[in-house]
Amino acid sequence: MSRIVIIAFFLSVISARAQSVNNVEDHQVQIGLPMPAILYEKGVGKNSTLSIEAVAGLWIRDCTRCNTEFGVYPILRGQYRYYYNMKRRLDKKKNISGNSGNYVGGLILYQDGNALLGSLNTVSTVAVGPVYGIQRTYKKGFFYRLETGLAYFEDDSFIDNNGITLVLAARIGWTLGHKKK
Repeated sequence: MSRIVIIAFFLSVISARAQSVNNVEDHQVQIGLPMPAILYEKGVGKNSTLSIEAVAGLWIRDCTRCNTEFGVYPILRGQYRYYYNMKRRLDKKKNISGNSGNYVGGLILYQDGNALLGSLNTVSTVAVGPVYGIQRTYKKGFFYRLETGLAYFEDDSFIDNNGITLVLAARIGWTLGHKKK
């Protein structure tokens, strides 16, 4: 069931159409660090966007009686964002280019348990929940984003390993292409 929700969300990102008078960008691509990431964000309303992000996640396991193992995993994140302070930023003559603003939204996340690199394999995880974030983009395209929230998660382990978890995310990087003035 959770995979159907994820597929439906990603199809809606592809088919969404932006209104002509938006405070948010019609579309933008961001390249992020510290873990490599690429994000596509599409304006779907005056202050609303849908985004899809592919991230490489890192897990490291170290213990006293075992060898250190690591794994680099593919993570797919989808979000709806509502930037609630765009009018106030415009009234104060502050930058809104590159979707610089504060937002609330919903997050859907899928992490595959099979490592792309390394020998540490885990379980696949799906998480869904509300988030709050800030994003600022500067003239040369440099951006930073901080995000927090709560998410309900399920994984495909044999034990009942479902519950609520804290979401914390930080990203820096560059926004590619044309931005609003």
